[in-house]
Amino acid sequence: MFLLLIGITFYPRIIPNEVLSANSSLLLPLMYMLEFCCIFPLYMLFFRKLDDMGKGVLSLKQFLVFLLIIVLAQFAGGYIMDIRNKENWMVEQEVVKGAVFWINFILLVFVVPIYEEIVFRGCLLTALFSLFRGNVYIASLVTSALFAFMHTQYTDIRTLIILYIVSVILIVARILSKGLLMPILLHIAMNGIVLGVVFITL
Repeated sequence: MFLLLIGITFYPRIIPNEVLSANSSLLLPLMYMLEFCCIFPLYMLFFRKLDDMGKGVLSLKQFLVFLLIIVLAQFAGGYIMDIRNKENWMVEQEVVKGAVFWINFILLVFVVPIYEEIVFRGCLLTALFSLFRGNVYIASLVTSALFAFMHTQYTDIRTLIILYIVSVILIVARILSKGLLMPILLHIAMNGIVLGVVFITL
């Protein structure tokens, strides 16, 4: 599924520029929906009953603690590393109006986190556990590096470092909860908070 995500994510890079320009406002939401429609059914059919790939145990206390840590990593990390300028893709949202803007927002908050957690904290992390013979540290570091790398819309290395840290936190949440529900909900909450703040300040 990781390779499937790579294929869909990087496919727009081989589309001619004139085609992209004509459909640029719809490209991202279409890509998000395509990724979800390909990945989620595969998860439901083949992966959800595997060890630590189901819902797991959801603890409200743990959820709130992890969410606080993630929000601190996002905002305090940005302040400490002096990230003052918004990424280009965020600024470009200013020209997206009406229904397309809200479709983008809803997909980024409620849909993208589901399939990203399935792919990264689910399938990829599990595969790397096996590859590295249960070494949770190496598997977590490699998963987090690939998670940051796959966010091609970000160009500032400092932002990628924050994404790396967030991924490590989500991995800890996945391991402690023994499932994907907690990291999915944390990812949804994080995207809602961060994107809400970003779009309010645009």
